[in-house]
Amino acid sequence: MKIEQIIGDEKIVRIVGDFSNIDITNLSCDTKEVINGTLFFCLKGNKVDGHNYAQNAKELGAVALVVEKLLEVDLPQVVVESSRYSMAIFAGNFYKNPRNKLKLIGITGTNGKTTSTYMIQSILKNAGYKVGVIGTIGIMINDICLPATLTTPDPIQLHKIFSQMVENDVNIVVMEVSAHAIALNKMAGIKCDVGILTNVTQDHLDFFKTFSNYAKIKESFISNKFCEIGVVNLDDKIGKQIVLKNMANKNNFEILSYGLHSPSHVFAVDTKYSMEGTTYHINLFDEIYKVNTKLIGEFNLLNALGAATACKALGIKNQIIIKGLEDMDFVPGRFNVINLGDNKSVIIDYAHTPDGLQNILSATRMVTKGKIISVFGCGGNRDTSKRPIMGKISAELADFSILTSDNSRLEKPELIIQDIEQGVKSQTENYLCITDRKQAISYAISILKEGDVAVISGKGAENYLDICGVKYPYSDFETVMEEKQKLVHKLEGVLE
Repeated sequence: MKIEQIIGDEKIVRIVGDFSNIDITNLSCDTKEVINGTLFFCLKGNKVDGHNYAQNAKELGAVALVVEKLLEVDLPQVVVESSRYSMAIFAGNFYKNPRNKLKLIGITGTNGKTTSTYMIQSILKNAGYKVGVIGTIGIMINDICLPATLTTPDPIQLHKIFSQMVENDVNIVVMEVSAHAIALNKMAGIKCDVGILTNVTQDHLDFFKTFSNYAKIKESFISNKFCEIGVVNLDDKIGKQIVLKNMANKNNFEILSYGLHSPSHVFAVDTKYSMEGTTYHINLFDEIYKVNTKLIGEFNLLNALGAATACKALGIKNQIIIKGLEDMDFVPGRFNVINLGDNKSVIIDYAHTPDGLQNILSATRMVTKGKIISVFGCGGNRDTSKRPIMGKISAELADFSILTSDNSRLEKPELIIQDIEQGVKSQTENYLCITDRKQAISYAISILKEGDVAVISGKGAENYLDICGVKYPYSDFETVMEEKQKLVHKLEGVLE
């Protein structure tokens, strides 16, 4: 493809060098992915500047560069104000803007993005659509699942995925939109048909520095820039602020709302929670239906209301929305209940933020007759301020806490646990520190009595532990199943 086609209508600073005989066949911002015919984007990061790797990219086969400053490298260069922004626009043009052939629902929020994508996928499948999903757990093209490396892929990969979806006759795409994706211009040039904001609570302060910065990025998504129609959770403080600002400014931007404790377009009443699921009546734009779902907890009910609101905005019929919600089985790594027998259970969940941990423990308390054993850790090289907060939450909501390792990355897990411990010991003495995650889970299961539940938080469906930059195979689910098998063998021995 010629550079003029890739640039399209995008404003640039200048073009330096002769592009007339250059055919660009590949895009990359990583030298590991450079091949002959590559247009290489030099991105400035917090720690690494891609401009320093331009010569290396040339040696590997790059035929041209996109830069923010002219480099002394013997290659034609497109000089732009922001390489990240231009990469998103150029990637769309390179793949012939496949997003324009798709309906798109984008979901942002601290928690609930993944579960919401699965709920919407279920509804849309019931409506007869071929659905694509892009998110934390993976990329789904109809019923084919591919692994994902980031919640929201980088623009080159993202537009390539859109192109693959078009080739496979996908009609609608449901995608998670992370705060990083918005801040780093991954969504530049992409406007969603419907955009959802689930909630905004503390997370990623290692990157955004303050909660205010983080909240502003999330809030910016519900706007004409990124969405045709916005959907917000009115029970969330930021969601309510967005609606009030929109009304005050008299913006010509449609926002639909959902909630449990605020007057909304979509809400629920007569709610009953159990370990088997949740029953409620949904008021869907003044039409009322009874819903029986297998998903547990108030936070999942809010996710369902958001999914219903978004699908209603797309014109999906009410009865199809209800059936789609009822057909939902479970989301991998999100409130997955494993019955150990003898009325003992384990819940595995991805909760890795203060709000997420509070939600999962509060929901478990509502359906548990016995004690709650909370097993969790915090990731290394991430927001350290949330560690004692999560410790305090576990101490307040669980009967016993076991602090263990998560993805410690380049930090010592013992030091991370010490940070969490500060919040726990300020509230209770009912806790234990076990660095090895497998041992922590084994101990938690060993002390369960009839009616008790062990809640294992932080990793969900992840299949690795990141230690010192190396990802070692590991699964909370497999660890629990191994422990369950031990209990079965022990019981068989007693019976013999």
